[in-house]
Amino acid sequence: MWPFRKKVPPPDVSRGDMTARYDQQLEYWAFECGGIEFHVKGIPFNEAAFDWARQSVEVIRSLDGDMRSRVDECLGDWPCDKSKKEILGVELDEYPESKTIIVAFTGDDSWGDMGVDVTITDGKIVAVDGGD
Repeated sequence: MWPFRKKVPPPDVSRGDMTARYDQQLEYWAFECGGIEFHVKGIPFNEAAFDWARQSVEVIRSLDGDMRSRVDECLGDWPCDKSKKEILGVELDEYPESKTIIVAFTGDDSWGDMGVDVTITDGKIVAVDGGD
């Protein structure tokens, strides 16, 4: 029946050791590279995102200590266990235009709904924003 027809997601896209899967609920593609989950919007999937992710992994690794310090600063006096921070995912939507990635950090249950986004452009941290 037409009004109840289920949308069929686009097929997975693979290259090498990476496979992008479309999440219909969140409306983005997700895949892993270097142990980090990446997200990108748009149908069809832009396979260049695999290359962007490889380049981004290097940047993320080089800025890891600085990002974590900046996340701690952003959290300030928030009553959470700052030692439990981890990368939730990396958004690549702005990468083709400006080499911008957004690294989302989260933590354990003590963080509640709090998260911190670190924006990186051309290999430099340009913003750190927290919120729930």
